[in-house]
Amino acid sequence: MSRSLDKNLLSQLQAEDPKPVYDDLSRIFIDLPESGLLEIEFLGQSHPLDPGVNFLRDGNAVAIPKLRLIQAFSVARQILQQNLGHASSVILSNVIPATAILLLMDPEHLTAANTRKRALLSSGTPTETALRREKVFVDTLLTARLHRHTKSPTLWSHRRWLVTLCRKLCISCDIRHDIKDVIMVAGERHPRNYVAWQHARLLLGDNPGLVAAIAFDVKEFCLRNHTDISGWGFLSHCIARIPEEETRAEACSTIVKDVLSMVDSFRWTNESVWMFLRTVVARERDEQNWTQFLATNTRLSLAAPHNSSQIVILERARQWCGEHRRQKDHESGSRHAPPVAP
Repeated sequence: MSRSLDKNLLSQLQAEDPKPVYDDLSRIFIDLPESGLLEIEFLGQSHPLDPGVNFLRDGNAVAIPKLRLIQAFSVARQILQQNLGHASSVILSNVIPATAILLLMDPEHLTAANTRKRALLSSGTPTETALRREKVFVDTLLTARLHRHTKSPTLWSHRRWLVTLCRKLCISCDIRHDIKDVIMVAGERHPRNYVAWQHARLLLGDNPGLVAAIAFDVKEFCLRNHTDISGWGFLSHCIARIPEEETRAEACSTIVKDVLSMVDSFRWTNESVWMFLRTVVARERDEQNWTQFLATNTRLSLAAPHNSSQIVILERARQWCGEHRRQKDHESGSRHAPPVAP
């Protein structure tokens, strides 16, 4: 959201009392939904609301005018500054709603994020209920239709802190749900969201039993967003993390076959998908995958315009994959070759 304000907005800010607006907006985050996440978006001047109406809500969908958020932000900042001015480490109850407004306005407000951490730890070990509630709050911002929030390093760091704390306290998390409903949503709303996919690697952590299922979920995301290199990179990571060799080979073969089918049908020649294919085919060393890879690559190369960038991408992928397969075959042969007699 742009931080610039025109003269009409400035005059309205000076003319109206912002406290009622703050009270209304802060209640959105006090009464979070019991199921699902809020769908937040900002309204511009082209969607004016009636006097006294500070936001629109339909179920979990919430729309907030820019002017109202700025008014609430001014009050929230005062509340936080007053709290920080006290020598006591006690965090007053009205500060937490204020930090929610601050992070909604500015997802990189590090003081607000750290204040929420302090609040959770203020009474010792936080309860599972408190941690899950905080997770709903941060996931709401990370999946909102707000460009800066979905890729905010501060918000993803806050979520990482929550996940780490939950693991220490042996609080279970639905990893597959988090990757599908948080990581993938953030990835679709902010393409090439490397921060979100790096968080997915943390979630994968010590859950080898889920890796194969998650790989197929991520494959569907990648086929819907075939130019997103971050998603393809995570899919390659998932395949490599499948612990059982037979399961990994079977999953890899199925995924590569599905991807090549889509690539062939829609004639995808973008670098993201071919970097994934060349890496997986070379690493897993499955002959059937290699044959299908070559056949699809050759067909697309013949159909591509002469001397085009598509030709370059396809040729590089084919050459890179072939060279690395030969290198791996050589290394494997060297390891198994009998020692030379002196």
